[in-house]
Formats: sequence, C-alpha cells, structure tokens
Amino acid sequence: MQGQSIRGGEVEIEYTSKALSGWGGLSLFFEFADRAGFFDVLEQVLPSRKTSPNQIASVDIVKTMFAAVLIGGNRFAHLDRVRGDEVIRTILGAERVGGPDTTRRYFDDLRRSECEDIYAQLQQSVGRMLWDRTQQDVVDLDSTILERYGRQQGVSKGYHKARAGQLSHHPLLGMLARSKHIVHTWLRAGGASTMRGASEFVEELVGRLPEDFKITAIRADSGFHTEEFLRALEDRKIDYIVAVRMHAPIKRLAACTPEKAWNRLDDEHQIADLTHRAPNWNTERRVLLIRRPVQQKGALFDTVGYEFNALVTSLKMPAVECSKFYDQRGDCENTIKEFKNDFGADGFCMNSFHATEVVFRLISVLFNLVTEFKRQILRDSTVTLGTVRVKLFVLGAMLGRHARRTILRLGLSQRWKESFATLLTRSAATPPTAAQLSLSP
Repeated sequence: MQGQSIRGGEVEIEYTSKALSGWGGLSLFFEFADRAGFFDVLEQVLPSRKTSPNQIASVDIVKTMFAAVLIGGNRFAHLDRVRGDEVIRTILGAERVGGPDTTRRYFDDLRRSECEDIYAQLQQSVGRMLWDRTQQDVVDLDSTILERYGRQQGVSKGYHKARAGQLSHHPLLGMLARSKHIVHTWLRAGGASTMRGASEFVEELVGRLPEDFKITAIRADSGFHTEEFLRALEDRKIDYIVAVRMHAPIKRLAACTPEKAWNRLDDEHQIADLTHRAPNWNTERRVLLIRRPVQQKGALFDTVGYEFNALVTSLKMPAVECSKFYDQRGDCENTIKEFKNDFGADGFCMNSFHATEVVFRLISVLFNLVTEFKRQILRDSTVTLGTVRVKLFVLGAMLGRHARRTILRLGLSQRWKESFATLLTRSAATPPTAAQLSLSP
C-alpha cells in the first residue's frame, strides 16, 4: 500500500493493531469502586440463571452499563462504545462484554422482587460510605419528567406546563441536601400526579435510612401539599416546610391579611407569619405568606397588586430564616439536572416497566458512588460528572505487555502525570470496606 500522509506530506499516516482508547481515566473510578468493595457486593446481589459456558457474567453486564453512562451514553445502543473498546474492557476486568441486546434481555428477565432486592441492597451498601461520616441531613423531595417517544409500559401523557400531551414517565426522587445522595427513587406512570403516593414514598425513604440517622427537615414543593402527606410527617415527628397550593381559600387568606402583619423579607418581597387551619386540614398549622408587588395594567389607572406564595411548616425558626431555608431547596434541581443530563437517567427505556425502573435505580446508585468518588478521591463535591468526564476520564490510553504482565500506558506528562498519579494513589489506598458493605441479613 502506498504511504499516506497529511499536511502536504509533512505528517505520515501509519496504522497499529494495538488496543487504543480515549477513556483511560476511567481506571481511576473503577479502581476506587473495586477497592471500596462495591463490585463484590454487586456480584452477590445480582441473580444469574444462565448455564451456558459462554455466558456473560451478570456483574460484567452492569459494569458495562456503568461504563457506558460514565462516557456519556444514555441509551442501550451506546453500550457498543464499550463493547468495541478493549482498553475499557481491561479496566473493567470483564472477561466478556455484552452488547445492547444482551443487557436488555438480562434486565427483562429479572423478577419484580429481584429488582427491589437489588436496589435496596446496593443503596444500603453505598449509603454506608455516607453513614460513617454523617448522622443527619435535610431531605429534598421532587419529581421530574422523563420524556418518552414510544408506547412502553407506564408511558402516558402527563401534566406538563411546557409540553402539553408529551408522553413520559414521572418519577419521584428523595435527595439529601448537603450530602448530595439520591436516597430513594420511584418510577411512576407519566400521568401520575406529583402528590400520588407521596406519603408512602416518604415512609419507604425513612425505612431505608439507618435508625440513628436524623432527618432534620423535609422540603417539598406544592405538588406534595396534601393533608395525608403533612399528617404522615407529623406522625413521624419529622419537621417540614412545604409550598402550599394557592387555591381560593389561601388566596383569600393572603388578600385579607392585615397590613401590619407583613414584614420585610428582601428588597422585593414581604412575609407574614400566621397560624391557620385550611378547610381540608385537621389541625391548625403555621403558614408563611409571601407577597411581591406587581404592576396591574389595563384599568383606567395603573395600580399595584400582589403576587402571593405560601409555605406551611413545622419549623420553629423565624419566618425570614424559614423562607431562606426553603429557597435553598432549589439546589436539588441541579442534582436532578446532573442525574438526567450527565448520567443519562432520562434514557435507557425498555418495554417492561419494572426493567426500566431497575435500570433507572441502578443509575441512581452509580450517581451516589460517583458522589463518593468526588468527595474521597477528587476532594471536590461541587464538580459535575460532565466536568469530570472532560477533565479526567477523557485520557488517551494504550494496552501493552511486559514480561507477561498487562500494562495500561496513559498519555500524560509533567504535572498532568503527577496529578493523575496522586489521584490513582488515593483510589488504590481506599480502605477495603467489604465488611462495611456486606449485605444485610
């Protein structure tokens, strides 16, 4: 073959059969997860009913899916990116790597009870990394929309303000505000109301936390504002602050509140602290009314009206502090955004509802594991997976051999080499926590 070149013959082109990859940085994360004992637990909890001598191990199927997520995949077809990369396969320690169809069939074959057990055990295992260092946190509750474009189980038209009639799933998520862990998830049909199953969701969430772990408060938007939900939190003696649905009785209450009851909240808002019993409440509760002046046009003269919001809470802190505390809930939107966009949680949809749910939940476990990786290895919990992917995981690598030993050669030099070597030393020094991550009886 005649020699090839670019730049007018200045640079010659040659070919190599050696295994090359642009994802050498994945070695950091998978070394951390392996040292932490996560893959040992994963191997124990994943059922395997295959008997073929050519079977692909269940743990390797999930490892492959995790690798596809970490390199930016958000659908099963993207597993082929891992399947065709011998460097990633070596980093995973997988004997064989399955493709999209193998992965789909594996999750489709799981029973509903097996899916629940897998999720509960893995959440508990990764959670123990967190429980060792913290015994209390604030829980933020929210729902999100996963847009769908097929007729899979549970996919239906939802109540979307932006895109009316869009087919979707409508999951619930419970997140720890300071620790940045997703402690519980439910996948629900797209037409499910936000308030549907909220009290049962919290009951399950609390049951998955250690007995000595304290929820200092639960924050939720108006989609969770129901008497059943508030009463469930009060029965458990959990403090809460929840946005109130602005129905006519609450609007009348805000409009009729005396002027002397309003105090300055900030440059634009005022707040009133009241005790109120709504028609559908079984008891009086503390209500914080918030108003913002708006110009009302269209009349003979421009007049000033008010836009109202309301919060119901059991917190004892001053009204202004309660409002600021609730505003901090907005950070959970960033968690959901990273979960959906960077981790591909809005993809990986299957025909079976419970198969889609177990994949969605496995990605939430991966989210928590990456959160611990950021904290323990990168020592920076503020970066997103998208940033970690670009700055760390994207790294030229080549497989080689020396004296019958496999060598992973990384394309780094000078200070970049020193920085990566430091991170790799931290990953390799991760305390073996197999005992901590052992399965519950």
